[in-house]
Amino acid sequence: MVLEKLSLVDRAAHRLRTMIIGATLAPGARLTEQELSDEMQIGRGTVRAALAALATEHLVVRRPYAGWSVKDIDGEVLRDNYEVRGALEELSARLLTHGLDAPKREALMAVYDNLVVAEETGDAEQRIQADLGFHAWIIKASGNRLLVRQYESLYGQIEWLYRWSEKNWPGRINLLDWHKPIVDAILANDAEGAATAVRAHTNRSLQDDIRDLQSNPKN
Repeated sequence: MVLEKLSLVDRAAHRLRTMIIGATLAPGARLTEQELSDEMQIGRGTVRAALAALATEHLVVRRPYAGWSVKDIDGEVLRDNYEVRGALEELSARLLTHGLDAPKREALMAVYDNLVVAEETGDAEQRIQADLGFHAWIIKASGNRLLVRQYESLYGQIEWLYRWSEKNWPGRINLLDWHKPIVDAILANDAEGAATAVRAHTNRSLQDDIRDLQSNPKN
């Protein structure tokens, strides 16, 4: 067994990432190097390096004379994320459809079944894991390693925004209604239909998030 060795910076970044994604640190929250250093009992240089790493993941920002803060959520952040994520998922759906074999068909039905169970239980964490897992599986099943790496670089922000949405508007979507058209098109080997279904899913998610954010700007 190979044990992953994480540096102190990596561990600090992981802890901060978890706090941001889990909303312990709210969008827009100010991050003070000294306070984080005291809380985590590590040097300020380590904290600064960890924050810089999270800045590359678009989870924190550093502004002149204002210092660090958790990235705030607005329409621009949502559009940027959904547009890039949607483009990657559309391409993945096309590639998966062209390379669909029996094992992948079986695996696709398994990740869809996770959505079925999550919708039935209504458990918030189960819904989040099933939904994120469905999209991540399509990316991985595309077989394009560069595409997978690009998606992984965005995954922290993807999960952060999804958890933010689910926290503020729990159970807003029916997981089956939103994902079944994608599954049906892929199983039918309809590459353009699958891409269209992904695009509709992405656009609908973006529109709903922006609408509800504008109605509840304090979220």
